[in-house]
Amino acid sequence: MANVQRWYAGFSYRGNVKQLVDKISEKVLEHNLSQFVPLVRIEKGAKRRSFYFFIAVETPQPGDLPEPVQSYLMPLPFFKSPIKGRSSFRYDEIKPMVGAAHDVHDYTNPIPYQIVESDSNDDPFQIIPTSTTQEVPDTEAISQRYQQLLYWLSATGKGTWKLFKKACQAMEIEAPGRILRRLKLLGHIESSADGRHWSAAPTSLVQIESQSETAKFILCGQQTGHLLSVLKQYAPVNVIHHSRGHAPDGLQIQLPDSTSINPMIEQVKTSLGLSIQNRGNVAKQLAKILPELKEWTLKLRNLPGIVPSLYRWKRFDGDDFTECVFSQQTGLYEMWDLDGGDRSRLTLFYDAATNSWRQGDWYGLRFLALQHRDQPCIARYDQVKARLAVPYSQRWPQLYERALVLASGQLPNYQKTEQSLWLIYENVGRELVQQLTQKLQVTWEEGITNA
Repeated sequence: MANVQRWYAGFSYRGNVKQLVDKISEKVLEHNLSQFVPLVRIEKGAKRRSFYFFIAVETPQPGDLPEPVQSYLMPLPFFKSPIKGRSSFRYDEIKPMVGAAHDVHDYTNPIPYQIVESDSNDDPFQIIPTSTTQEVPDTEAISQRYQQLLYWLSATGKGTWKLFKKACQAMEIEAPGRILRRLKLLGHIESSADGRHWSAAPTSLVQIESQSETAKFILCGQQTGHLLSVLKQYAPVNVIHHSRGHAPDGLQIQLPDSTSINPMIEQVKTSLGLSIQNRGNVAKQLAKILPELKEWTLKLRNLPGIVPSLYRWKRFDGDDFTECVFSQQTGLYEMWDLDGGDRSRLTLFYDAATNSWRQGDWYGLRFLALQHRDQPCIARYDQVKARLAVPYSQRWPQLYERALVLASGQLPNYQKTEQSLWLIYENVGRELVQQLTQKLQVTWEEGITNA
């Protein structure tokens, strides 16, 4: 296979910068184009109506746009005016004229120029109709690759981050960092504080709230295809399909009551010689033991010995990272080499009170930054359907989000309203909402919706 190169395609556009970045990012997520188009770079000072912008493209041959990019991105009105005379540019050719790179690998990343709306009339559960001609990804085919990855991780048991990336590459699964996070949210694997090592979690059954008399459990940790066939002999098993299929399917086991779980575990052990742990209601357990936000901050990995003068810095301003002179202000920072480069070296949270640099999951650090900027963090709760909505731009730290995911065994769905994008978590009890929002200092509203 030919080596993949990063090059840039350039265009001119006359219009709204925010709309351009939003729409391109949305299409990248919608059609899983992040393996081809990881970045957008906008001309510096692009507040005037006409400006240049560049999309980073990763292909073996510069100037060769992949077919999915031609089919799904190029029809957007922003791409009508390519820069004449050049089909591709190197980064060093455009570096003097462009500003910060806008990461579009994941639409849940902060999009520059995004204004966080907090209008009380905004209903995250309102369904906005989409075009009936819009192509829907084959989620079943995609999820099968993730299922094979989970089986491989289960058999291997543990390894390095490098080995995890190689496994994803072999199975043609993009963005291993995001996949690792999803597998951790679902309770399948754990990783070390520095992210360099991972280990598969023991096979476990986690109880979730049930609206009927039956007891419901989800399967977490190490798995095999044979285990699924054995479980089906002793209890009904429902398959949970995640949004867009970018994770292994979940398994939900239904039993007559909670006392039936231990006999079933013994039956599986007799059949397979496999011990399954009964973990109980992990979502509730996490909600009780997770610390307050301030205490959680102090538990984050501390990176001593950083000399700010040896690097360039960009500070998160609530919407984007902007160039700054480090002045010991608390906040979220990108660390860049002095000679530039395409990507930052690290993203860290600086705590002025303790004069420390903290490392942690990206969304958790961003959440801290929003809190320290006194930006109200909100959530909406539908008590009738037991669903919690969190703005995508305020995604919670990973440990707290795991409690929401393990309440149902399902990753959040994306729900777009006229004003913003929300993450919708299912089967979340009111008590769980109260405990977690209190610890995270999130203001939540409760009400009935017509969704």
